[in-house]
Amino acid sequence: MLIDQPTARRDQGFSLIELMIVVAIIGIIAAIAVPNYIESQHAACASSAIASLRQIHSAEVSYRTTNDQYADLTQLGTAGFVQDPMLLGGQKSRYNFVVTTAGADPASNYQANADPTLLPVHWRHFFIDGSGVVRSNLTAPANATSAPVD
Repeated sequence: MLIDQPTARRDQGFSLIELMIVVAIIGIIAAIAVPNYIESQHAACASSAIASLRQIHSAEVSYRTTNDQYADLTQLGTAGFVQDPMLLGGQKSRYNFVVTTAGADPASNYQANADPTLLPVHWRHFFIDGSGVVRSNLTAPANATSAPVD
């Protein structure tokens, strides 16, 4: 006696269409999330650069009060006015920092630049001098004539 067994369909995995839909959804989510992540990372690095320039300005004012002249980054570190080792190394938060004094008369002024190491034509460049005003420029290094940062 033969018993007729129902043919049961065994699900063994996902179909190709289901996998393609999942991959498409992941692609759409990535296309939305990655640019937002990059922009937030850029904003964080720019904020860090501005804060570092303000720290440099504060150190310069203190150094000038003590020594009657401005100093470069190495001198500020040696005198203990800047203690951030990354900033003293000249690089922090994907920015290069350069601090110079006014050549023959270091008592008159200093300038500090923060230039991006990543995408220099898309990230902002920053500048500060003895006036204490942080300035920025998008396409090239900032200077005393660049627009102030809000």
